[in-house]
Amino acid sequence: DLFDEKWMPFLKSLQPAIPMTEGLDVLSLLTDAATIAKWNNENLPSDRMSIENATILTNAERWPLMIDPQLQGIKWIKTREGEDLKVVRLGAKGYLDAIERAVSNGDCLLLENIGESIDAVLDPLLGRLTIKKGRYIKIGDKEVEYHPKFRMIIQTKLANPHYKPEMQAQATLINFTVTRDGLEDQLLAEVVATERPDLEKTKAELTRQQNEFKIKLKELEDSLLSRLSSAGGNFLGDTALVENLETTKKTAQEIEKKVEEAKITEKKINEARESYRPAATRASLLYFILNDLCKINPLYQFSLKAFSVVFQNAIDKAEKSEDVKERVANLIDSITYFVYMYTTRGLFERDKLTFTSQVTFQVLLMGKAIDPTELDFLLRFPVVPNVTSPVDFLSHNSWGGIKAISNMDQFRNLDRDIEGSAKRWKKFVDSETPENEKFPGEWKNKTSLQKLCMMRALRPDRMTYAVMLYVEEKLGSKYVKK
Repeated sequence: DLFDEKWMPFLKSLQPAIPMTEGLDVLSLLTDAATIAKWNNENLPSDRMSIENATILTNAERWPLMIDPQLQGIKWIKTREGEDLKVVRLGAKGYLDAIERAVSNGDCLLLENIGESIDAVLDPLLGRLTIKKGRYIKIGDKEVEYHPKFRMIIQTKLANPHYKPEMQAQATLINFTVTRDGLEDQLLAEVVATERPDLEKTKAELTRQQNEFKIKLKELEDSLLSRLSSAGGNFLGDTALVENLETTKKTAQEIEKKVEEAKITEKKINEARESYRPAATRASLLYFILNDLCKINPLYQFSLKAFSVVFQNAIDKAEKSEDVKERVANLIDSITYFVYMYTTRGLFERDKLTFTSQVTFQVLLMGKAIDPTELDFLLRFPVVPNVTSPVDFLSHNSWGGIKAISNMDQFRNLDRDIEGSAKRWKKFVDSETPENEKFPGEWKNKTSLQKLCMMRALRPDRMTYAVMLYVEEKLGSKYVKK
């Protein structure tokens, strides 16, 4: 957004104008399709944010510090570096000796799962404070030989760490936290792999093939440019070079033909995969609701790995059907219920309804089945201050809520109706279980959410029961424990 909405318009507004390439993508300046293809083959998620993170990590001058609560970044790094990677945990036995060996041997070092601070003894290494003309670095009391090929990657599992300014200045912070779209794509791959393994296998094979083609074309291009640059004056007389040029041209044409064929196949596969997307969308939404539960209580922590197991179980146990639409509906129901059961098992009794109602509201919001302004009123309950209730069955605060809700088009004249038909409204408000009663007059035709908004003002003490009925109506009775 900063790039497209701030920086580019600013450059265009300058006089004289700066010439710019249309549709410029910064990623294309820092990396290429072949490299991205290689990363995807190494288990890097294929969403845009993951590719941007990998680009920053490989191009950063300072040591990269990955904020990686779902361990997606570390999985990629370990696959990418393989056995050459030296993994160290701070505080482990002999960790300083392991770091010293990596520095002097020029290895790639991964500092795994650090906290919000790092041992002061490693400050010179973080800041690359070399001595003796850059040949040595001081770690503790020792002077360790500093190999020019040494690389260090730092990783933390903390979701929202607070690092000191000097730490942030010495390292490049990269947020590998999974995004909703990124997770949705990953979960879609899991659903399709279970439901249609033939599709997912062909898709994976195509992706790998396409990636290999990109890498091959880049290699041919580089090889040709290298030969041309090293050729003598009359390179047409260089038989080997001309033959190489012919081979490159022929290979490129073959690859181009295969790529076109693969694009048609890929389009068909993607169309078939898209029918399963609603199940992945629901699962992704549920995971992010789970992730936000720590705002209620820091005890509520859920890992993506555990969530994936629940997700897979839900797919396996979902009711079978030959019809794809029906099967997807069964998958959505099964995923929602399995996640609900798994989550509520770890919640305090008082927080269970909060979670279930949040799931209900978010699912309905995503399906555009409820008005966000009405939900906002229900959750925040703004009141008009300093008003006096004209009826004896409502408190001043409740009347303030009625005045606030009457400003919305859907509830226009509610305050007047309560004043004019006080007897009917008094009977409704004074009833033992108003959530089970019909609202007076035309107000009984309002939507379930609008009735909840009115109930919030009229009888806040019955809101727990009213919300339970709402959840039961929208999700089903199995989500409400009587």
